[in-house]
Amino acid sequence: MSFIDNPKNFGLAAVVIGIVSILAGILAIVNGALADPMATGSVVASIGTILYGVLILGIGLPIYRGEDTNAFSILGKFVNFVGLATIVVGIFTGAGLMVDDSIASGVVEIVIALIFGLILMWIAKRITDGTADTFDKIIWIILVIVFLVLTIVSLIGIITPFLTDMAVIDMVIVAVLSLCEFILYAFLLVAVLSNDVKSKMGM
Repeated sequence: MSFIDNPKNFGLAAVVIGIVSILAGILAIVNGALADPMATGSVVASIGTILYGVLILGIGLPIYRGEDTNAFSILGKFVNFVGLATIVVGIFTGAGLMVDDSIASGVVEIVIALIFGLILMWIAKRITDGTADTFDKIIWIILVIVFLVLTIVSLIGIITPFLTDMAVIDMVIVAVLSLCEFILYAFLLVAVLSNDVKSKMGM
């Protein structure tokens, strides 16, 4: 087992992202609350960031502890997590827009998040429902393309912070998060391309 396809590394990367997201959300709430005038919309939206961190921790911790080491199972759980997180973050972002911008823009944000999130959760269910038909093959192709693109983007993201003039601590945080994302997406890409997942998705 290599570094990339080791579930423990996937779990650790998810845990790091979760902790950073929770801390970033708390910091944003504090900054928003202390602003003059108080940035109520930002405070509300930041709750979504905290919940995102909690959700990805819920995925990462069991995997890091070795409670789930099956790549196919992890793939399904991650796609479901992205769907649920999209809904949760979208609701709080939309609520924040209702406060700071307009009710209409907030409603649009929430509706889009709900639709996209529910579609992803449905796809996650289709991946793991035990059937393999033409639609599963289409999903497999889409997943390969998406994870390949995200792997490349996150890899570039590790380097680009050091080419900017941002503060050193910000450079390190962004680079570490990009590294964690690279570990996640590379693992998922290898998982999708594995014979086990391919056979279960009819490829």
